[in-house]
Amino acid sequence: RWHRQDRRVLLQEMDYSMWADPKLPVAQAVAEANNPVILASFLVEAEGDQQAPVIEVGKLFNSEIIEFSPRYLLGAKAFDQNRSFNERISAYPENIEAESTLTLTNPEPRPAFGYGEMGRGSASVRMHYSMVKLPDQPMKPRLIDSRVGYFSTYQTDYGSSEHYVKDREYLARWRLDKKDPSAAVSEPIKPIVFYIDPATPAVWVPYIKRGVEQWQPAFEEAGFKNAIMALEAPKDSNWSIEDARYSTIRWVASETANAYGPHISDPRSGEILEADIHMFHNILDLQRRWYFTQVAHLDPRA
Repeated sequence: RWHRQDRRVLLQEMDYSMWADPKLPVAQAVAEANNPVILASFLVEAEGDQQAPVIEVGKLFNSEIIEFSPRYLLGAKAFDQNRSFNERISAYPENIEAESTLTLTNPEPRPAFGYGEMGRGSASVRMHYSMVKLPDQPMKPRLIDSRVGYFSTYQTDYGSSEHYVKDREYLARWRLDKKDPSAAVSEPIKPIVFYIDPATPAVWVPYIKRGVEQWQPAFEEAGFKNAIMALEAPKDSNWSIEDARYSTIRWVASETANAYGPHISDPRSGEILEADIHMFHNILDLQRRWYFTQVAHLDPRA
């Protein structure tokens, strides 16, 4: 989080895994035991409307901040500031995306190094940073059911009435609220919408769309109509796949025969704020082989 302190703005690393109801006395002890780490400090250069602080944020992306540094992944020994610079910073209503080139060095020869580690010399890497604004009001979390596999968020509750610290695990889920709370089945106030990457081969777009919308009957059983849908990305220069208001299904030019579905969730509640499904080009080969091995005895076409 960003926190103003006099003529400085601090970027703090927050830990939401320790928690207690703010109304309880123990919340003060939890706060004192969970002092946020200061990742960076910035002088207030000017003030905008309502005394909003203006800072020069460039160094956050083009210098080495150890918590964000690729040094250990690369096995590098040093960071070269003269060969590191910002490429771009893009602002959207709910997120900021930044890219920079960082150059690291390793003057000593390495007899053997692991996957992704550099040898002797220099390595320039492109770094991408994302900052996404959390909701002003956290969603009510839902406890996980261990019988079903979910992505989840962990939290230790020091305000529990038990005689010991209570560990909680909240499932990652979308915020779906009915437009008509009294109706057995209602459209949601904000449906789940996935935009299909313009780079997707045209022949597969209708099938991806159908694959997403085949989940609609499950949501109807839960009381939501038209809760999930897929749309082709708008042909509009103002629309960006980086905008955190939009969840996407992205087509990646890769020989990897797989796909994965990263998402950004609110660490306070588990609410999924945005998701980007990545489909690698060779997933087509994987699907073909799966279809043959699993249903060839049922479908003569296989």
